[in-house]
Amino acid sequence: MDELTNTPASDVQAAINAGAALGFAKLPDEGGGIPYAVVPEGYRIEELEALLPTPARQRGASRLRDAASFAAYFKRHESDNSTIWGTIDPPRFVAVFDDHGADGIAGWREHTATYACPLSPEWNTWKSRDGKQMAQTDFAQFVEDNLPDIIAPEAAAILEISRTLTAKKKVDYTSAVRLSNGEVQFAYQEEIQGTTTKGQIQIPEEFVIAIPVFENGPRYRITARLRYRIDDGSKRLVMWFDLLRPHKVLEDAVNEVWQEIADTTGREIFHGSHS
Repeated sequence: MDELTNTPASDVQAAINAGAALGFAKLPDEGGGIPYAVVPEGYRIEELEALLPTPARQRGASRLRDAASFAAYFKRHESDNSTIWGTIDPPRFVAVFDDHGADGIAGWREHTATYACPLSPEWNTWKSRDGKQMAQTDFAQFVEDNLPDIIAPEAAAILEISRTLTAKKKVDYTSAVRLSNGEVQFAYQEEIQGTTTKGQIQIPEEFVIAIPVFENGPRYRITARLRYRIDDGSKRLVMWFDLLRPHKVLEDAVNEVWQEIADTTGREIFHGSHS
């Protein structure tokens, strides 16, 4: 009887486990490739790409903050199989450097770059108050804080209106009339040392702002229409503004970025997203 027959089963299994654990590793030849390890069934195989001086292929997901950087990064890493994808809502552009090829050869699609068209602080500020009712003094303060964005009427006139609204915060408003010159006239009365004094304030029915849609982008003109309500009980004035078709302004801004990227990279942009 041979020696293996007389060896306890547990020792045999231990020897098998020890031998299997040894396995062997294969390093790449001079032609390249990924090192690998061969192990028996029941054991996992792990790639040893980390042992190479450089990765076997490019991968990663870069985030760019403006269209020029996105286009420059694309041109730096592009290949024949690279693609660019874009959407208007939400505004977003994605480059896939290792996409599937037109010849039917599949790509890994693991190396990408994204420009998510971050909105400007000015756009976020005005959009956050679009259609939101404000007390008279809050409206006046908002207008004064964002005066550099208003291009019509001129800044001095808007500033005067803002300060007048602030000064007349405790009066009782009795009526509001739209005038033929495009302004709204608010009539009010106030008590001064026991005497009722009447007065009027005239405010443009609309004003125009010029703000960038995206960070560091060009400015776009947007009309803001004045809205108001006189509270029946308190006789206080409530004011707000409605931006005129801001979604079309956003669409125009995306289309300009779309054209800029297409012209700079010389590539067709696919309308959609990859997965």
